[in-house]
Amino acid sequence: MSTSSSFKKIMAAAVLLAAPVAAFAQQLTNIQSLATSTLSILNIVITIVFVLAILVFGWGVVKYITSANDATKEKEARQFLWWGVIGIFVLASVFGLVKFIGGALQVGQEGGAINVPTVVNPRTNP
Repeated sequence: MSTSSSFKKIMAAAVLLAAPVAAFAQQLTNIQSLATSTLSILNIVITIVFVLAILVFGWGVVKYITSANDATKEKEARQFLWWGVIGIFVLASVFGLVKFIGGALQVGQEGGAINVPTVVNPRTNP
């Protein structure tokens, strides 16, 4: 099976799954609660993984200190340090991205509602 046919099948399934959302676009309470819940869950998951990245970095520091001038242990400890730094950087970036998306959707940390964008007709509202 080629990649393009798999992609076409995935896109067709996505469109079919999104059709009811488009049909009932007037009632966005479910979408609003879904977006709020998703952002809240993402914030919790990112925080947990961020703590794990800090622990990996700390474990690398401990391993580096206890390597006692052994080249292989020192190399392994440096890998832990680098992966910890990379993890912290990536998670800080993802956290910022989630905050940016939450701000763009006007969803607060407290679980605020999404303000649905509207178009004002200048003929009816001068």
